[in-house]
Amino acid sequence: MAEVGGLTQTPRYPYCPITRDRRFALPGGARVATVIYLNIEHFPIDVPAPAHAVYPGTQHLVPDILNYGWRDYGNRVGIWRLMDLLTSLGLRASVNLHADVCREYPELVRAGQALGWEWIAQGHTAANILGAMGEDEARAVIESSVAAIEKATGIRPKGWLSSHLSETWSTPDFLAEAGIEYVCDYACDDQPFAMRVRQGSLLSMPYTLELNDVPGVLGKGLTASDFADVIIDQFDELYREGADIPRVMPISLHPFISGHAFRARHLRRALEHVVGHEQVWLGTCGELNQWYRQTCGTEPFEALR
Repeated sequence: MAEVGGLTQTPRYPYCPITRDRRFALPGGARVATVIYLNIEHFPIDVPAPAHAVYPGTQHLVPDILNYGWRDYGNRVGIWRLMDLLTSLGLRASVNLHADVCREYPELVRAGQALGWEWIAQGHTAANILGAMGEDEARAVIESSVAAIEKATGIRPKGWLSSHLSETWSTPDFLAEAGIEYVCDYACDDQPFAMRVRQGSLLSMPYTLELNDVPGVLGKGLTASDFADVIIDQFDELYREGADIPRVMPISLHPFISGHAFRARHLRRALEHVVGHEQVWLGTCGELNQWYRQTCGTEPFEALR
């Protein structure tokens, strides 16, 4: 267990309640920033998938055609439905991208480029679980996957999300050293904040395990209508709170779940509710990262005392 000053909290950031004056404001004085995370992933057919199974009974098999086909629907059909939905509402996605998608499904990447989507590196495939690796292997996965996305898109990712939100002790340091400016692994706050790293700077961007269709649908059994209602209820309460303390509301979607027509219909209802409010900022993680750096800097909170 890593310790700072005898504490057994994470050494990466200090405890700082949101009620403290963090000097954080949103563009235009908005109450809520809504960020749409789209997870565009590759699950190799010759490797047992570590998670995301509609039927766990075949998950250990190779090939696992049942679950492979269910997930592949996302890249063949679901993503295009979500693409149309988001575009119709003027929303751009922050994409948690497996680097191998650039090779396996290049048309997806070209379409996202044309829409101005943000690319957030997420390793090469779903099999890259950093927490199960040694430090050297984890560093190599970070560096090689970021480089692969840059080569395919011409844009070097500034953000990172670890598959299954799994890190080694040194992952944040490796990210900053690779030129990554923000990480989405810590679903612990309604605002961005600066993290402690060996060199350079790294922000933590709000992520969600609640407004996330994998734990919501697969874990909790939420119906399409339930999940939409969760988004609406979360937004309404954050919008009320945001009059005093601005909030970020992330929504995390997987095309093989939310990309089905019956779920997309209810998702549209929820997102129409969000964009129908005036004091809402709609943008990407990259834009929020840039705004925070310009207005709040990159020093962890303890430096502001």
